[in-house]
Amino acid sequence: MTKRRYRKISVCIWNDAKFMALSNDAKLIVFFMLTHPDLTQLGALRANVPGLACELGMELEAFTKGFEEVLTQGIVKHDGKLLFWFPNFLRYNLPESPNVVKSWHYGYMELPESELRTDILVGVKSLVDGLSQGFREAFLKTFAEELTQASLNQRTESREQREDNTYVKSPDESESDSGVHIESEPEPISESEAVKGKTKAQEEAEFFDDVAAMYNRVLVDEQPEGRALPKLIKLDGKRKGMIRARMKADSQFRTLEGWEKYFRLVASCPYLMGEVNEWTAQFNWLLNVGNMLKVQEGNYLPKQGKGNAKKAGSVSRNNQDVYKALMSKGA
Repeated sequence: MTKRRYRKISVCIWNDAKFMALSNDAKLIVFFMLTHPDLTQLGALRANVPGLACELGMELEAFTKGFEEVLTQGIVKHDGKLLFWFPNFLRYNLPESPNVVKSWHYGYMELPESELRTDILVGVKSLVDGLSQGFREAFLKTFAEELTQASLNQRTESREQREDNTYVKSPDESESDSGVHIESEPEPISESEAVKGKTKAQEEAEFFDDVAAMYNRVLVDEQPEGRALPKLIKLDGKRKGMIRARMKADSQFRTLEGWEKYFRLVASCPYLMGEVNEWTAQFNWLLNVGNMLKVQEGNYLPKQGKGNAKKAGSVSRNNQDVYKALMSKGA
């Protein structure tokens, strides 16, 4: 009997502003592509627009119009030819073991070579970087050759861009009428220009510090005594790598507003804040890919309508003794 294949589509898709902004035709196109038999484990699909329209039984003009909506919202990427990719696919279909990561290689190699295929490799690596060591090692070993080639291509492109931007003076500009080279004094750099001159590494380091400060403010300083999470004292290399990986995998986390929204969602979860038992979430736990997805889907928010046997979980530690006393009296 043929083994059936399944893919996860979060019910939170109906809360997604980008998805809800789509027309009904565009929504149908999204679900059709997400459940397409040829979609790989990486969320990539080798196909073309006319072929997909024909498979779905939709007029090409109507399909093209709906697909343009999907592209505009950034739900899927297209190389303009034969390759499509859902950037957030793996967030909801995480690998269950390192062996699953190894199995991705065959599907990746079947994709047509293009800049988008390289983007897929980089995007998948960013997600795997947030998983445990076994997954990371499996990915690096399996995709070693492809990662090396992608790195070489990026270096070549950067070198070509630098060469294109190199300014070569003409004879008229480099010498005066007498044939003597004249060097003009450099203009003073204004304060605003100096700020613009920050390197990418400096900007990234400042952003990491801002994320750490946001965590401490929302989940430590603003919380009542006995409810705060452990304060974040140091951003080591591993933690910076986790922040960087989340930024690459989800555009929400490229802004401080996105991090604040996430940390405030954490603050509204009694279990994560230590109100259920002695355990509390910590920074590294909150930035783990799987844990972050569960938090965003609301898995740790208070549940309503549960019986008395489960109500103790929603009582703060300060009131647990009183609650137990009342329960023992049959209240």
